[in-house]
Amino acid sequence: MAPPAQTHRSPSPSQPSGKGEVSDLKMQLRQLAGSRAPGTDDAKRELFKKVISCMTIGIDVSSVFSEMVMCSATSDIVLKKMCYLYVGNYAKHNPDLALLTINFLQRDCKDEDPMIRGLALRSLCSLRVTNLVEYLVGPLGSGLKDSNGYVRTVASIGVLKLYHISASTCMDADFPATLKHLMLNDRDAQMDLENKEFEEEESQLITY
Repeated sequence: MAPPAQTHRSPSPSQPSGKGEVSDLKMQLRQLAGSRAPGTDDAKRELFKKVISCMTIGIDVSSVFSEMVMCSATSDIVLKKMCYLYVGNYAKHNPDLALLTINFLQRDCKDEDPMIRGLALRSLCSLRVTNLVEYLVGPLGSGLKDSNGYVRTVASIGVLKLYHISASTCMDADFPATLKHLMLNDRDAQMDLENKEFEEEESQLITY
């Protein structure tokens, strides 16, 4: 009996498998950067998905860093989330990209959309980059005083993360007093719900 015919499986279009495909993505992203044509954000989403897919299976896509950041100059929340996931991954392993990542996230922490401000601040506080502390103080201070409850919630949790990284920096910035004021006076239901997860840690922090 003849052996079964071998079928050739081509790589999934969402999972480029080599340098040529990554170069292709880089070129396509560059073409879309700055474009405001109808459907541009949808096209960017598809490319971002491919980049993230590559990243998750171990393909090095750090070479498209600049293009990813340029293409995320948009109000599209989905694109922002995917870009934050991407830059956060490479910031942890590539010191050369870490500062670019921090600058990018700091800029988005000042976005007019509170959802983007909150997401950017959360991503910034989640980075595990050496000597990051100095870059957290400004965005956290602004976040704690933000007019939007979601951003204040993210900043409140970010203060706890900063405290674990550098308690002295947290104290020097007077964050415990600000956090205590929020806990006593902020009526935002979302914030109250989120902060219950950290109630014990917050109680310890604000007693300093």
